[in-house]
Amino acid sequence: MKVLAKIFCVVTLVSVIAGCASDSIYIPKIPPEAQAKLLDYYEQPDNKVFIIAIDPGGDYAYAYDYGKATLKEAAKVAVEKCDASREAQGIIARPYVYALNDKVVYEDMIRAAQKSGDVEEEREAQAEELEEMEADGEVQEASAAEVAEQKAEAAE
Repeated sequence: MKVLAKIFCVVTLVSVIAGCASDSIYIPKIPPEAQAKLLDYYEQPDNKVFIIAIDPGGDYAYAYDYGKATLKEAAKVAVEKCDASREAQGIIARPYVYALNDKVVYEDMIRAAQKSGDVEEEREAQAEELEEMEADGEVQEASAAEVAEQKAEAAE
C-alpha cells in the first residue's frame, strides 16, 4: 500500500509540474448572449469586424461595424464602439478581435497577445492578420490611399 501511495504522489507531483510548465493559455468563452449578437453580425455585408472584451466574471462588451470601404476602417470604428461600451459598463478586460469578415480569429489573437505579453506586439499581430486577409483576397480591394498608408507604416 505504501508503494502505491508513493507512486500516486510521484505521478501527482509530475502532473502538477508538467501542468505549470505547459504553455496553456486561457481563452474566455463567448457568453450565449454575445453569440446571439454574432448571428446578426454574420448577416451583414463584408468589410466587417467583431470585437469583444470578456471579464473573468463573464460580463462583456462588444461592438462590430460593417460595410465600410475597407476592413481597416470597419475595425477602427468597431474598436471605438467597443471601448465606449467597455467604459460605460465598467468592463476592465482588454478587447480582442473575434472575427474579420466571416473568419473567426479570436483564439489566434488571444494566443498572440498572451505569448508576446506586449500590447504593441498584439496590435501588430492583428494588423498582420488583416493584411494577410487582404492579400488573400478575403476583403475588398484597398483604396490607393490605404495602400500608401500601409507602405508608409511598413517603412517606419
